[in-house]
Amino acid sequence: MRVRVPFKNLAGAVPQPRLAAGRTALVLVDCHRYSLSPADGYGRVARERGILSELDEYYEQLEQVVPNLERLTRGCRERRVPVVFTRLVADDGHPESVAAQARASGLWARRGSPEAAFMPGLEPLGNERVVDRTTIDALTATSLPAVLEAEGTRHVIIAGVLANEAVTRTAHTAADLGYDVVVPADATAAETWALHTLTTTLLIGGLIRLRTVTGVLEMLDGART
Repeated sequence: MRVRVPFKNLAGAVPQPRLAAGRTALVLVDCHRYSLSPADGYGRVARERGILSELDEYYEQLEQVVPNLERLTRGCRERRVPVVFTRLVADDGHPESVAAQARASGLWARRGSPEAAFMPGLEPLGNERVVDRTTIDALTATSLPAVLEAEGTRHVIIAGVLANEAVTRTAHTAADLGYDVVVPADATAAETWALHTLTTTLLIGGLIRLRTVTGVLEMLDGART
C-alpha cells in the first residue's frame, strides 16, 4: 500500500536552517539495555510471553541502527555538540513518579537494574546529561527542556528508539516549542520495517527535517543544509 500524505502539499516549504555551533544538541532517545538488548526489556517481556519472533523486524533494524547511532554520537562529540541521553527508567519505590501510561503498560526499567544500563559504545561520558522518564514524549514532564535551555539550544538532532513512539512524539513537541529538528532516519528503529517507512514519511514537515547520519554530520560541518 502506497502511503499518501496530501495535506503535506498544503504546507509551506521546510525551512533550511544550518546546525549552528553552540546552538545544537543531540538527543539520544532510549539507547539503554531495556530498549536495545534482545536479552533485556522488550526482548525479555516478549520471550516471557512466547512472542519473541514478533520483534524480529525491530532487532533486524537495530543491527543497522546501533552502528549508525555510535557514529552519530562520535561525530557530534568530535564537533563539540552536546549529547543528552534519555532512558525509560523510574524508581520502583516511588510509583507516583511513573507516568500513568507507563504504569498501565509496565514497559520501563527499574532504576539501578541492569536493564537501565547503557549499551557499550552508547554510554554517557564526563558531564553528559541523562534524563530518566516514563512519559512517551521525552520533553513532557521531564528535565529535558531545562537541559536544552541551559545549553542555549535552538537546533535539536533526535535519534534512537522507538521511531514510531518516543522519537516522533519528541520531535513534534520540539517543533511545537520552536526548535529546528533534524531526525537521522538511519539512526532510528521502529517496531516494524513498515512502521519505520510510515513514521519517517509522516514525520517530515514544518520545522522537522529528515537526513541520514552522513547528512547530519555534513550539516554540522556546514557542507549542506
